[in-house]
Amino acid sequence: MKKLFLSCSLLAASMLLPTHSVFADTFPVTVTDVAGRTITIDKEPQNIALSTGRVFPLLEMLYQEKAADHLVAWRDDMVRSAPSMYANYIKDYPQLKDVLHIGKIKSSEFDTERFINMERKPDLFVVDISNIKLAQDKGLLKKLDQAGIKVLAIDFRENPIINTVQSVTSLAAALGKKEQGQKFADYYQQHIETLSNTIALMPKEKLNQKVFIERAAGYRSSCCHTFATGNMGAYIPFLKATNIAEKPLKGAITGQMSAESVITLQSDVYIMQTAGWLDKEGTPKAGIPFGYAPLNKNAIHQATEDLMKRRWMEATKAYQTKRVYSIYMPFYNSPYNLVALEYFAKWIYPEQFKDLDPAETFKEMNLRFGNRKVEGSFGQDNFKVIQK
Repeated sequence: MKKLFLSCSLLAASMLLPTHSVFADTFPVTVTDVAGRTITIDKEPQNIALSTGRVFPLLEMLYQEKAADHLVAWRDDMVRSAPSMYANYIKDYPQLKDVLHIGKIKSSEFDTERFINMERKPDLFVVDISNIKLAQDKGLLKKLDQAGIKVLAIDFRENPIINTVQSVTSLAAALGKKEQGQKFADYYQQHIETLSNTIALMPKEKLNQKVFIERAAGYRSSCCHTFATGNMGAYIPFLKATNIAEKPLKGAITGQMSAESVITLQSDVYIMQTAGWLDKEGTPKAGIPFGYAPLNKNAIHQATEDLMKRRWMEATKAYQTKRVYSIYMPFYNSPYNLVALEYFAKWIYPEQFKDLDPAETFKEMNLRFGNRKVEGSFGQDNFKVIQK
């Protein structure tokens, strides 16, 4: 992966533009976040804090190569839960190693006083929607507001298809990057419409295929954590398919299903949501270690084989028809969730989406919005991997 730079001709042309663009955003600005909260930003924020480190790509989409310059605090979840992502980003942004770590809002790890009294005090705290009510109930929002720190909610995990665009555009407006935010919105919505329009033209008998998502495949030895609604479970009804976990989980976003239930409900498609995790000591845990380059093909092959050899897997319909896949788990909390959605579409409707290339979408989004080139493996056909 390499950062890109403007060509000399483009750079020279940009120097001819006025110092202050006529399209420059002005402050104060009032935005509404995905939690329905109205926030007024008096002046352009410079110091940003993130309640989860894995959404750092969101800052890169808006700031490009200056993204890390604006980050003053984040949770260390990228280091442990998405190590290939972390290794990839610190090549471009070595200063990320020194960014202050903050704890989870829902636990006693979050030190409010330390956060407020940081040397580089945050102007804006970007918090995932699941923590907003909790922060309000704990009195944290009031304390931060009194300290002059604005809080803006984002959501890529509870209602990703509904909230992704607003998450990006509301933050873009708050940071004085409306134009960049609108470019992302246009791109995202265009791809969503392409998926919707294709599915709308499909015969009814092709729809409602049964899908099962195994949450964090390989992280635990037991079977099977899954999603009914929210997270990647939200992709399935959008694609006019049926999530076999919806009825057993009785409206819960996530829960546990037994191997016997998964076998009995016989999904047409089985998708493992996985990654290469590290434990607290930094030792690799079970899980398929794909993601950002460099890739260890032998390790991916072995980990995939181990998950496919679990004794109950062979009894599933998806295994017997060779429709078992794996998706890079960190997409569930990322503005790049569009890539995972496209993989799902391709796996559920291989004929209708045979020309769809999610890997190319990921490369294009990184290039267009983050000004960076990426390589790696982010979705796979498990049978093709183990048969090589």
